[in-house]
Amino acid sequence: MKLIKKRNCPECRSEMRPKLINLHYKKEDSDLQVEVIGIPANVCVQCFYRIIPGKVAKYIDTLVDPFYESQKHIHEKVLPTPHIDIQFPPLEKTAYSY
Repeated sequence: MKLIKKRNCPECRSEMRPKLINLHYKKEDSDLQVEVIGIPANVCVQCFYRIIPGKVAKYIDTLVDPFYESQKHIHEKVLPTPHIDIQFPPLEKTAYSY
């Protein structure tokens, strides 16, 4: 299954290339930080605008959102807030290339 479709950048109309990117999540109302590593995306060669496929973005949300939701229920900090890393195993290039 191909995750990435060939397209031009919606910002500057330049060519986009498939790449694996990292995302850093930090919400204003939480000290929690989540780093997601190895996400397939289209990245503009000119302005570096990034597009993550919808299915991939929804999947990442289902992984990250529960961490933030659980933080809302902590009434007493016993330990410092962790920094959480989610790293996907390397994908074969054919899964995210054109």
